[in-house]
Amino acid sequence: MVKFLLISLLFIGQAQANLFDFSSDKPRESKVPALLTALKALELKVDPIFEDEFTKAIKNVEAGIEEEKLYCSGDSPDAEGNLLPKDQKQLCMRELKKHYLEASTTIFELKKKYLTLIHENQIEKLTEIQKKLKADIEKNF
Repeated sequence: MVKFLLISLLFIGQAQANLFDFSSDKPRESKVPALLTALKALELKVDPIFEDEFTKAIKNVEAGIEEEKLYCSGDSPDAEGNLLPKDQKQLCMRELKKHYLEASTTIFELKKKYLTLIHENQIEKLTEIQKKLKADIEKNF
C-alpha cells in the first residue's frame, strides 16, 4: 500500500510539473526575425538619417545574433534564467545559422539597393552637369 501511495504521489507531482510547464523543453523565441522585419521596413532614401537608422538596425540584428549565439552555446541563460539543455544545443545552433544566413542576405540586399539608388542619383547629377556644360559651350562659341 505504501508503494502504491508513493508511486501515485510521484506520478501526480510529475503531472503537475507538466501541467504548469516548469520544464525548459519549449524552445526560446528568437528576437532576430523581428529585428530583420524592422530592418526591412526602413524606407530606402538617400539621406544621412537613413544611413544612421540602417546602421542602428544592423547593430541590433548583430547584437541579437550574438545573444542567441551565447544562449545556444550554453554560456548565457535566457530571460527566465534557464540554460539551454545540452541535447538541444545542436538544434539551437541550426536555427541560429538559419537566422544568421537570413540576416546576412537581407543586409546585403538592402545595401545593394541603397548603393544602386546612390549611384543612380550620381549619374543623374553628372548628366545634368554634362548638359549644362554642353549648353554653355554652344552658347559661348
